[in-house]
Amino acid sequence: MRKLILAALFVVALAGVGALAQSNTSSQSDIPNMGRAATEPNGIGRLDARVADDAGNPVKGVYLKLESSRSDGFFCESWNWTDDRGVAVLPPLHMGTLKLIVKAKGYEDQKLDVSPSSLGDPLKITLHKK
Repeated sequence: MRKLILAALFVVALAGVGALAQSNTSSQSDIPNMGRAATEPNGIGRLDARVADDAGNPVKGVYLKLESSRSDGFFCESWNWTDDRGVAVLPPLHMGTLKLIVKAKGYEDQKLDVSPSSLGDPLKITLHKK
């Protein structure tokens, strides 16, 4: 009898965890910001990008590369791909003049100029079908 009660409690616990996982749907605005704006020329910053299609749906597998031409003559770059939520957080790098390259299968490529001071908030990018 004791084994039956323990088994029943185990099943109820698993069902509760499954219900929590299913109800955990979030929009891109619910995801904490991981971006960081540079506070000085050639300072360190990090891009947090939120990528969606024309209908506002997150796009997975988008390649983002941030290129930084620094005032001291150095060139830095970092890159990453978006996850299921359309979010990509790039590794930190020294910020200079920034150019963001965005590529995704089935969508038009984009090259965007980005201000280092704007990276304190997530950068929202909308993709357009080819």
